[in-house]
Amino acid sequence: MTAADGACLRVPAERVDRFIGAMLDRHGVRPDVAAVIRSHLVQAHLWGIDSHGLQQLIGYDRSLGNGRINPSPTLRFEATHGCLMRVDADRSPGQYAAAQAMGRAIEVARTTGMAAVGVTNSNHFGVAGVYTRMAAAAGMVGFATSDTNAVDLAPFGGCAARLGNNPLSWAIPCGDTPVVLDMAAGTVSGGRIRHFAYLGLPIPPGWALDAEGRDTFDPAASAVNAPGSPKGSGLAFIADLLCGPLLGTDAAMFKRKAVHDAANGTGHLFWVLDGAAWNGRAEVEARVEAAIAGLKATPPIDAGDEVLYPGERERLTERERRRDGIPLPHALLQALGEHFGDDATALLRDES
Repeated sequence: MTAADGACLRVPAERVDRFIGAMLDRHGVRPDVAAVIRSHLVQAHLWGIDSHGLQQLIGYDRSLGNGRINPSPTLRFEATHGCLMRVDADRSPGQYAAAQAMGRAIEVARTTGMAAVGVTNSNHFGVAGVYTRMAAAAGMVGFATSDTNAVDLAPFGGCAARLGNNPLSWAIPCGDTPVVLDMAAGTVSGGRIRHFAYLGLPIPPGWALDAEGRDTFDPAASAVNAPGSPKGSGLAFIADLLCGPLLGTDAAMFKRKAVHDAANGTGHLFWVLDGAAWNGRAEVEARVEAAIAGLKATPPIDAGDEVLYPGERERLTERERRRDGIPLPHALLQALGEHFGDDATALLRDES
């Protein structure tokens, strides 16, 4: 047993889903919108991306309460030019706006071979790989990125936040086991640092800087996310430009993140390519399967370990967590209880 194991309660996915639904119902979130959020947050946990599950719910609750998030949005597709579209998300929960946008991109790409949809006036969209997997499931290559609800990443060589710690994901279809790269532009996501705080664990060097711009091991002292390398810093800047200036709003560093309007909301970009237009889907996937096999045949550095391809760890983690339950830190359960009330968290502890 690790320190993380001892700090957690294992909870079935169905119980986590029930809790999220009850919390969203408090704000009258429209059922179809709530269903997308519930599925997304549970899936994040099942894949082992715990930073994007229940940990986000307190912030969503506050944003629903103060008007940053609209519980019943009407998405408006506009500026349509052939296979290029832009949508005003009407302060939608990011997961709902993103799923709708990627769905539209897939639909258009079936006819045009390629499509891109930009989203403005949205909110935190969670796990980017959820959307690129939608494209892969349709037999297409998918790309997704977003700016963030906070400017919290230092550019390489700097010690103050100027960029969003933006997610980027690509997916390549391959049956029910696509290749999926899903990453934060920084060394890790800010949510992962907070997850270490809930677990009571120190963070590794190079993850975050404190208020004086020094490397810190204390997740509670984290003030700025670290880019890790010039590559991460450059990717974050590109994502900020794709999700701001390209779509008609400012780069993230100039947005007033506390303001709830179209000019300052979160932006996303989705791109889909139907690779079957060049080669049949079966041929593409056969060649991808061969590449996966070649990658996994690489001798591991440590005997007994296995070389995993991008997206495989999530699949293995989901199998284990559906069997054994989702590990929720006791400190997170306490924080949820303090915010929502002990009666609410009884849904997670099965005390209802």
